[in-house]
Amino acid sequence: MNSSEAINNTKWFSKFSLCFLAIVGAINTALFIILPLLPYKLSQFVLPTGFLTLGLAILFSIGFSIYWHNKEKNGTFNSTKYISWLTTLLRYWIAFLLLDFGFQKIFEVNFNYSYHINDSLSSALTGPELTWKYYGFSYGLAIILAFFQIIGSILLLFKRTILLGITILLPLMLNIVLINIFYSIGPITLFTSILISLGLVNLFLQQKVNIINFFNQYKNTLPSIGNNFSRSIARVFCIMIPCLFVIYYNYDVHLSKKYFGKWKVESMTRNGRLILENEWQNDTLAWKTIYIEERGKMYYCPNPYMYVDSTSLFMKYHYNDKEQNFKVISYEKNPNKPDTIPVQINNFRNKSMQWKMILYKDTIQMELKKVNP
Repeated sequence: MNSSEAINNTKWFSKFSLCFLAIVGAINTALFIILPLLPYKLSQFVLPTGFLTLGLAILFSIGFSIYWHNKEKNGTFNSTKYISWLTTLLRYWIAFLLLDFGFQKIFEVNFNYSYHINDSLSSALTGPELTWKYYGFSYGLAIILAFFQIIGSILLLFKRTILLGITILLPLMLNIVLINIFYSIGPITLFTSILISLGLVNLFLQQKVNIINFFNQYKNTLPSIGNNFSRSIARVFCIMIPCLFVIYYNYDVHLSKKYFGKWKVESMTRNGRLILENEWQNDTLAWKTIYIEERGKMYYCPNPYMYVDSTSLFMKYHYNDKEQNFKVISYEKNPNKPDTIPVQINNFRNKSMQWKMILYKDTIQMELKKVNP
């Protein structure tokens, strides 16, 4: 079944979807390319002009789809011709825009090195900045993403390879949409990514009969192993065992969840001597912050302002839920024979506690206050 057969004689919404995605998407692509090239003096008109143009495109899509639907009912409209034109416009603007994004990655316009982001603390970065830093960290990853975007887009330009292009691009675009949503990348970028994804879905659904026939024709022909009951049991086990394992592991890890977080060392004494406020500058064992993480990880950091790996001490820990204490394992002196250090916890009050431990023959007492909730 071709695209005209899939859409012809259908409800109005099917026609509106194709009109909207083809026309609004094409206008959005034109605005995406043209508006940034306008002189600086006209920058104040960029957003109003863009929104006005998109609004007119949406109204035209609604009006044209209604006109199309009514004319088709009367048998006086060549739906196949307009379906062909709109589908081609849809394919070409998606390919054009994704090719632009792909080439941007190759020439380091997209995810290029950012000096201020690189010198910023990760906790201070916004969602868009975190995304930029993550994807910009590896040029190789950017090249791979660009390769799939470029190859998939080129495949969209040829009728015989449309479905292969959709298969390559759709998972990539769905991932981008989720990143744009949950990392708050921006409404314009989100709108564009959703338009591309819906356009690919529309092209995909135009081929749904052929896709169903393909899977029915090329289903696995190897002989089945065992009977229906044994196969059902194997499938249930395959699903349930990983789930139960993770549930058990999660229960074990989260026994110490109340301690997870960043703890400020309010006061610290070593062998009965109070550690001075600025002593951390010369003594890496004068800790100012302790980070307790899941999976049994603990970091002792002397710098009160930021975590510095080179001066911090990493230890593993085991939490005893019955005795309400830690056994800290230090690999600092001998990685092959680590020291096991009991930590006595006193006066735990959700956001404060006292520690007492013996580390390298030093008796250490600390007053800790939780920084983050």
